[in-house]
Amino acid sequence: MVNNNGENVKITILTPEFYNYGALLIGGILKDAGYVVDVQKGFEKEVNADIVILSLHSTIHLIKYKLEIEKIKGFKIVGGPVSRVPELIFKYLPVDVVVIGEGEVSTLDLVDKLGKDLDTSELEEVKGIAFKNGVKIVKTKRVPISSMNHSLPLIPDDISSENIRGANVYIETHRGCPGNCGFCQVPCFFGREVRSRPVDEIVSEVKEFLKKGASRIAVSGGTGSLYGCKKFNKVSENSFVELLKEISNLTGPKNLTIPDIRVDMINDEILEAVRKYTNGWIFFGVESGSERILRKMRKGITLDEIRDAVDNAKSHGIKIAGSFIVGYPTETEDDFEATVEFADELMLDDYFVSIAEPIPGTALADEVSKIPLNENLLFLKGEEYKRYDLSITEERCLNLMLESYIFRRIPSPMTDELFKALVDETRSQGNHIRTVIKMITGNPV
Repeated sequence: MVNNNGENVKITILTPEFYNYGALLIGGILKDAGYVVDVQKGFEKEVNADIVILSLHSTIHLIKYKLEIEKIKGFKIVGGPVSRVPELIFKYLPVDVVVIGEGEVSTLDLVDKLGKDLDTSELEEVKGIAFKNGVKIVKTKRVPISSMNHSLPLIPDDISSENIRGANVYIETHRGCPGNCGFCQVPCFFGREVRSRPVDEIVSEVKEFLKKGASRIAVSGGTGSLYGCKKFNKVSENSFVELLKEISNLTGPKNLTIPDIRVDMINDEILEAVRKYTNGWIFFGVESGSERILRKMRKGITLDEIRDAVDNAKSHGIKIAGSFIVGYPTETEDDFEATVEFADELMLDDYFVSIAEPIPGTALADEVSKIPLNENLLFLKGEEYKRYDLSITEERCLNLMLESYIFRRIPSPMTDELFKALVDETRSQGNHIRTVIKMITGNPV
């Protein structure tokens, strides 16, 4: 195959750990444009391509896979959620171009401009990218908001072996979020206007994934029930219910999941559709039991709204998982204890506890970058679990994890193996986020 200019160009799109949806989408667009393109997961297989597009979703990838990326030959382009701050990418990785934000238009334009000879003389004409001109980083004009009508993703033959939190793939149903959560990258990356895809196009895409062997589908796009909406408090239940019904008809309810829904974006119709057309789980972003911290997060919800949403979901026979964040800037011991008590009161079916991660480009990252390391509780040693060498924030994370096994609807016994696994998970999170903080603050990692 050749591109529109009749030039033979071979492209590999590489994802380090799993096939993320954005990489598959870019692959489909380039393939439809006539390029020879394949999608590769991991670095075990040698990359042999003229252009290599690296789809990176985590800040830690910039150092975790630095050596592997250095060895790759060819013109290297980075895209994905890490692209919000291209300066950070160029600091750690030897790459040629960063595609900033949504990449459908920019990536195709960039590849067309490069041509067979990989000519970089016209890079400034490509919108939505960053590149180095000597020591200077050049950012071109922003790309207009992308259309939600696009090519089918390039689906790998081994998609059935993928396991991303229980699903083979996360299908994008919409982009954008009107919310203003300080820790979230969705509105930063996609904007605050909600853009929804037509149901028939989503259904056609699901059919293609099923043909390729996928069976477990998750719908994604920020908070699920924003599909068909423009803003909060204007729930378009008919659109979301229709979407779940149509996909469920193909996958069966047990194989359809919804990753997350805001507590202020549900009603009885939506909850009944979740019960009827999905695996019967709902995931709420609770985050904190402290009203002060919720305001600090700019979460836009109250404890009473969370209580009402949990009670409503339980009345529909839905299982509920909740996410909780510890270590948010200015969190006190009283704030943390309020979170433990609130998590106990809710009595959910499952709990996910994480340390606040400052994703570059978010308000949280801006705030954390201004806090000296010797004042950040993630860098200060705790007193309760001295033998495990945990920080104050890590101790809070571990304690909430431990408590969550007691006050969930069906309590689980604490075994030595489970305790060790939770300590390891806590330590892994702490090490990861300490590294990210050092990266965004310019400290040695």
